Amino acid sequence: MIEKIFWLAPNVRFEDQLCYASTAKLETKLCPQRPEHAIRSRWARPLKVVAPIRNMTDFEWTVYGDVIVSNRIADSFRREGFSGVQFLPIEFHTSTETPFGRESVELRVNGWGGKAPIDSGIHEIERCICCGRRVFSGYTRPEKLFNMKDWDRSDLFLIWPLPRYIMVTGRVRDFILDTGFTGVRLQRLNKLPRVVAGTLTPGHLCDWFDEGRIRASVRG
Repeated sequence: MIEKIFWLAPNVRFEDQLCYASTAKLETKLCPQRPEHAIRSRWARPLKVVAPIRNMTDFEWTVYGDVIVSNRIADSFRREGFSGVQFLPIEFHTSTETPFGRESVELRVNGWGGKAPIDSGIHEIERCICCGRRVFSGYTRPEKLFNMKDWDRSDLFLIWPLPRYIMVTGRVRDFILDTGFTGVRLQRLNKLPRVVAGTLTPGHLCDWFDEGRIRASVRG
C-alpha cells in the first residue's frame, strides 16, 4: 500500500501561481505569553484570490499551496466517490481588485493520514507550554511518512505535521492521469522536496481542520 501513496505538486510556474486579494482576511489569535506565537492562524473562507478571467490550467495553485479546480473537476471527483475532500466557494478578483464570477472552487482536503512516524526523521523540537505551538524537525526519510494504521482510509488526506502536502491514493492518481488534467504532477513520497528551513512549524490542527473533523478523526 505504501508504494501506492502519492502527493500532488504544482505543475505550473511560480509566476503563474495565484496571490490572495488585499481583502483576504487572516483570522489570528495570539499566545498570551508569547505574542510571536499564534493559537490560531487561518485564512477566512471563502478565499479571495487574484486570478485571470479564465483558468490557465485544470488545477490552479496559490502561492500558499491552496488548490483551485473547475466545477467540472469537482463534479468528476464526486462521481468517482473520492473521500477526504470538500469543494468550497472562492472569490475571484482581477489584478485591479475587481471581483468577478468564475465556475471554479477550492479543493480543500479534510482526510486524515495520521502523524508522521519517528522513522521518517520527524520529531518534536520545541513546544510552547502556554499555547501548545510545536516545532518539528524536517524529515530525513520521506518514504516513511505514511503510517497505514493511523490513516482514516480517505482518498485524499494530510499527514501531520505536513499539512500543505496533499496525499492521494493510487486510485486518485490513476484517475487524474487517465483524464489528463493539467497543472498538477503526482509524485511518490520519496520525491518530497528537502525541508529548506530545516524545521516544520505547521501551526495548530484547528488551522487546517474544522473542530468537528478534529474530534472525529484527528485528536489523540
